[in-house]
Amino acid sequence: MPAAPSKSVLVVGTGWAGPAKRQIARLIGGTLADCGYGLVCGNSTGVDRWVAESYCAALAAQGRSAAGAFAQVTLGPWRFLRRGGAPWPGYAAPPGCRVAVPDVEAWKREAIARCDAAVMVGGGRQARDIAMRTIAQGKPVFPLPFMGGLTGNADDLFRQVLRTWDGYPVPGVSRTQFLRLAEPWVVGTGPLANLLRGTLAQTADVFVSYRRSDAPAAAGRVARDLAEHFGSRRVFLDVAGIAPSHAWDETIRAMLAAAKAGIVVIGRDWLRPGPDGRTPRLHQADDVVRAEIAALLQGGQAVFPLLVEGARLPDPDELPPDIAPLLRRQAIAVGNADWDATLALLIREIEAVVVRAAQAPRR
Repeated sequence: MPAAPSKSVLVVGTGWAGPAKRQIARLIGGTLADCGYGLVCGNSTGVDRWVAESYCAALAAQGRSAAGAFAQVTLGPWRFLRRGGAPWPGYAAPPGCRVAVPDVEAWKREAIARCDAAVMVGGGRQARDIAMRTIAQGKPVFPLPFMGGLTGNADDLFRQVLRTWDGYPVPGVSRTQFLRLAEPWVVGTGPLANLLRGTLAQTADVFVSYRRSDAPAAAGRVARDLAEHFGSRRVFLDVAGIAPSHAWDETIRAMLAAAKAGIVVIGRDWLRPGPDGRTPRLHQADDVVRAEIAALLQGGQAVFPLLVEGARLPDPDELPPDIAPLLRRQAIAVGNADWDATLALLIREIEAVVVRAAQAPRR
């Protein structure tokens, strides 16, 4: 049976959802399901209805149940009546997904307690209050400023987050990443999936392996560029990823096991000889770089050999048998002249790996 999502996202927004907001809400619902996140929303019309409908449809298409993944925090139907007494057509959630509360204040407490992050699609004073309370509890909020609305609350909140960024940044993502949220979505949900993954990540998706005596500057540049796209929590580089006092070897083993992709940075001194002056350090049983590559290959992760500073790919007889399969992976060469284009290609390939991993059946 698939495991319940470890993280959930609250979606709040306007009940007056025209075609544009309806499409946005549907895209968000599908994105949350594809990312493996849970959904928290209300039972009114508008954004609540369309995000819930899309989310549950996406789960069904993946063969997953909404139970344990979807929480519809519900007020009594009298809260959502049209003139004349007819109810608004909210989404009819499965009984096991409904969480009944007595009033609006209880709704806010329950919804915020159940989420780990929130997305704001327009909305009025109540939506803004929910977003502000979520932020006050240290949870990230992603307002969509291009949605507009009668009150402009999403746009105002977006600007407020930026004004207070130095003291209260959104954890795991950079200010530049957050600014991309203002770009109208042309295809899919734009940067939202990466922003959510970046701030909710518990372990890194990408492990960067390199030799400190070989190409540390290039490895650091690769890691920074990847972190700018995926978020700092999703990219592991030992000099920044090991907390003070933590056992470095245990941290590396845990990150290798959790990673979905590994990048092996190979410079011109990657095959530097060991103490005997002849045999490369890679042939020593206790070599850290060798152990990292072997773990990635044995774990079945996607592995990308990355040639920097004019390095060549080693010959088969230059590698110990346990990491010789590295040569079967297509290598990528990158230099200053083509750095941006090559990293963009690498990012696309890693994104595809992450999406496949998120959609794979959970045990």
